[in-house]
Amino acid sequence: MNMFIPTLVTLSDNDKRLIFSILLIVIVLLVLIGFLGYLLFRIMKWQSKKMDTLIHDVVVNKVITDRKHLVKYGRSKNWALFFKQAYIPLLIVIVGVVVLIIHNAVNDYWNYNPFSTVDGFGTLFWTWKASGEFTGTQYDIIRFQIIVLDNTPHLVKEAWAGYVVGPCFIVGGTWYLISVMSLLARTFLLYKRSREVYEKSLAGYNQSEASKTDTAVQQESSAE
Repeated sequence: MNMFIPTLVTLSDNDKRLIFSILLIVIVLLVLIGFLGYLLFRIMKWQSKKMDTLIHDVVVNKVITDRKHLVKYGRSKNWALFFKQAYIPLLIVIVGVVVLIIHNAVNDYWNYNPFSTVDGFGTLFWTWKASGEFTGTQYDIIRFQIIVLDNTPHLVKEAWAGYVVGPCFIVGGTWYLISVMSLLARTFLLYKRSREVYEKSLAGYNQSEASKTDTAVQQESSAE
């Protein structure tokens, strides 16, 4: 601790500002990751509940009376729902792939990056890069390369393929990923329900008490 205090004292203003900026970025990233994780959790929980709807009638009406057949039935319903949810995002991704192939074939340019900031989807966003210059002076304890603005949003005629392919890949890929995770969430709930519905448990069971109850019932029946 005594060695750390002099280090803090000798930090230059640039070092202090840099440390503060790094901490701020880390906090923002943690909050963003936490929010996305919570949102994903809510989506998965909502999707998993659909499994109850899929298997409710066959369980309540005793159409299926054992765990093995319930799991088999639930799987078939689950995959049917997955294909119903996933075919649209797959079509979107396929459209993006077809457009990319056509663009590359016409221009004979197979190294084309649809997310490029020069002639791709990246031209629509702000981007930054390292300038090669360092912060502070040679006496600063912490030195990093200065980050400068690399691109501002603008339209480029040659980037038309990127404007189609980029959204197709992002929207279709994210949508498909959610569909896959929803499939897994429903699968987990299916196995959980299959254990709960047909589970045989002796927790709280007392044989002597049960025998007394049966005897009392028989006596009442005889008296009637």
